[in-house]
Amino acid sequence: MRATGPGVRHCPRRTPQPQLRAASHGRHGPARRKQAGHPGTRVLVRVPRPDAVLVVIRTWPEAQLLRSLRGVLPHVPRCLASTATATVLSYVEGVPLSRVCPNGHPVDHLHIADLAQLLARTTQVRREALPELPDCWPGDDQESQGSLRTLTRLADRQIRRPNWSAHGGLFTALGVPEDVLSRMAANVPAMTRRPYGLLHGDLHRDNVVLTADGDPRMIAVDWELATYGDPLYDLATHLIRMRYPELQQETVITAWAEAMESTVPAATKGMDRDLPHYLAFERAQSVFPDVIRAARSLRQAPQRERTPDELLHAAESAVRHALQVGAKPLGLRDLPSEAKVRDVLYRWQESGPDGPAGPGNDVRDHTNPVEAGLAR
Repeated sequence: MRATGPGVRHCPRRTPQPQLRAASHGRHGPARRKQAGHPGTRVLVRVPRPDAVLVVIRTWPEAQLLRSLRGVLPHVPRCLASTATATVLSYVEGVPLSRVCPNGHPVDHLHIADLAQLLARTTQVRREALPELPDCWPGDDQESQGSLRTLTRLADRQIRRPNWSAHGGLFTALGVPEDVLSRMAANVPAMTRRPYGLLHGDLHRDNVVLTADGDPRMIAVDWELATYGDPLYDLATHLIRMRYPELQQETVITAWAEAMESTVPAATKGMDRDLPHYLAFERAQSVFPDVIRAARSLRQAPQRERTPDELLHAAESAVRHALQVGAKPLGLRDLPSEAKVRDVLYRWQESGPDGPAGPGNDVRDHTNPVEAGLAR
């Protein structure tokens, strides 16, 4: 079904031209396009950037996962080499979907169908084909409640805790308690059992390439946040991060369900009841990276095009939006007023890196992606 109506303009379908392809940035900083191997062969070289904000959940190193997927899942980038300081990936010729259809614009129905099929094919990959999972993973590969509980605990372990010493004072002043994710994990509701599968975890417009040769029409790149669990989680992250117009949400959900019915029918069981739980989690955990990024923007070098007051206003708007979106799933009450948020951010900015927000200003995620030890 294609959404239509007054004011609805779909992004046009285009035949990708290789020279328009932009390198995927991932979460390490810009990926550099290099010539390698035979003349004309291009690769992506991903190099960690010291100041990158990495507040995300990771299950495996991307290089390890991509090597496991060779011969298992077609059309994924190949890891050609990796070290502690760089990863070399095969280059996917084409155009990012974001270049053809920016955030907020309706996506063509053909692209929606292809995205749904891509998610469905990914879900067919099972545990035995993947790198070893952390010890904290549920042993039952159909326990949807356990999947969501594990994600929530990992958000606390890999996102909140590493950043609390530097930003705990800021979150406390904004009314976000230290144990908020622990309480959320303890209250995950009963859910319908669904078979686990591989999940991309970050399928948005920048991470989808419309290929140059059209076979296949699109390829998913940037597998850094891939994980293993309930397929509904992949749908939830996709719905939020793709930034579809509201009028297309149901169209996308229907397309996903139809694609799953032809590949993993059991994945659609209880989806109407359980999808909101994953959407709530995604909005809840996003409070932490969104607030941290907004606060960090105030301590960056001055920008000519924006005055300090404009930067403060932008940060205040971002923080208020994050709190409003995450308030219900996190159980936050009495959200701070606009003036309160602005005052908290101003004081945090003025305090400097060693002020009340805690020592340091480093929000990089140094957590081992396969760290074990989470209590079940």
